[in-house]
Amino acid sequence: MAELKRKRGQNRTEVYNTLKDSIQYLELMPGSIIHENELIEQLGVSRTPIREALIRLSNEYMVEVYPQRGTYVSAIDFHLAHEIAYMRHILDTEVCMTLCKGKVPLQDAVDQELYFMSQCVKKQDVVGYIKHDNAFHNEIFRVAGHEMIWEIISNSRAHYNRMLTLDLRRPGVLEKSYQEHQDIVRAIESGDETALMQILDRHHDHQDMERREAEIRAMFPDYFANE
Repeated sequence: MAELKRKRGQNRTEVYNTLKDSIQYLELMPGSIIHENELIEQLGVSRTPIREALIRLSNEYMVEVYPQRGTYVSAIDFHLAHEIAYMRHILDTEVCMTLCKGKVPLQDAVDQELYFMSQCVKKQDVVGYIKHDNAFHNEIFRVAGHEMIWEIISNSRAHYNRMLTLDLRRPGVLEKSYQEHQDIVRAIESGDETALMQILDRHHDHQDMERREAEIRAMFPDYFANE
């Protein structure tokens, strides 16, 4: 199992978040076995918070527990990732279109995150990019007065993030995603609802999931459940 580079002596919530991040950003790969003793040593905690975290992650379908065999990181469920992407598309589109109708200025709110995203693109830092992407959309929802809704979306994205981490490793996809973020801001500020809808359909890519799934599965066949 990969060594988790995290601070030692974490509390229960931190242990859960550390393990969840390690799974959703593919530090712990689908199908890999989880050794409790290694986690105890790496995180500097007792067995209890480790087991509590694994129970929560099992209930979220992130790990699978097999009696007498061990605990394994779940394979990626593409159907579940698709459902989360579709939910995000509906809510994100509604919020962005509302801002677009009012030509709400966004550039100052998202400038910092766009800068960090551009640096991640240069470094091909996929995980860093996803985290700043999340912060970018959080700013949009905050400006719209719906920050709590984005928090709900963000907390449910772990399965989608695993698929997204693989997707953004494909040639040119990271650059395409960054350009779409810039286009979203311009369309909202100019009040161009038609352009915004077209951009969001491309950006969320929920209508072309079968092709997307086939391409990602072909590149990473061992990481997905056979659905």
